[in-house]
Amino acid sequence: MANGIYVSASGQKAQLDRLETVSNNLANLMTAGFKRQEATYKEVHNDVKSIGSPDQAMGVRTPNRALPEDRIRVEIDDRYTSWSQGNLDETGNVLDLAVEGNGFLKVRDEAGNEFLTRHGRFQLNQEGSITNQSGLEVLGLDGKPVRVPTSQGRLNIAYDGRVSVGETLIGQLDFVTVGGGTGAELNKSLSHIGEGLYRVEDNNAALVKADGLIRQGYMEGSNVNAVNEMMTLLSASRLFDLNQQATKAMGEMDSQAAKDVALVQG
Repeated sequence: MANGIYVSASGQKAQLDRLETVSNNLANLMTAGFKRQEATYKEVHNDVKSIGSPDQAMGVRTPNRALPEDRIRVEIDDRYTSWSQGNLDETGNVLDLAVEGNGFLKVRDEAGNEFLTRHGRFQLNQEGSITNQSGLEVLGLDGKPVRVPTSQGRLNIAYDGRVSVGETLIGQLDFVTVGGGTGAELNKSLSHIGEGLYRVEDNNAALVKADGLIRQGYMEGSNVNAVNEMMTLLSASRLFDLNQQATKAMGEMDSQAAKDVALVQG
């Protein structure tokens, strides 16, 4: 029964990972530009060579029999991101930018590290640079921060990222995506590090011009469906309880078996 306990315990761990993912999605239900995540799992098969020889494990009566995979467990393989479009909500704020379709804006921290984001709630710092809420500067095509002069005129940001004040063009936002911008390519190349930021993990990933649109005065909402996430949360909680009950039942069976063996030997 010990093997059954081992498998059910791994099932509990898998559901805990699932609960963590769903809880994070629900916590970011109102976060602009947030993309929901889903945990994926894999079976972990025993490696016969790492455990010992088949003869040692099974006894000389079955010298050719391989180790049974009676401890096949599951564990989290990865968390993939769903890149479906979130709803666009009009705010009227000229520094609110929503990405419609494919694409990310580039931002940079004080240490020079660059990230991608779809969280378009921006502001101006004391130098006139466009920054996100954490103070990271939004970059232009020249790799430098986009600075808005103090001259009079309305700040306009076009669909392709061109920035102008009044009739004067002052720069263009670096609006990019990874490769063809498909979900598989993005999941392979990007990792979510929080605060709506994504880091490019694949050094071979090619950042190319995005074919989406930048919508000034709008915010993209998260793509989390609260009803679906709550159903998943309840399902994961139920499966965790069932695995817990299975572990308890097999533990009791082990205890009873030990008592029965003691009685027979006595």
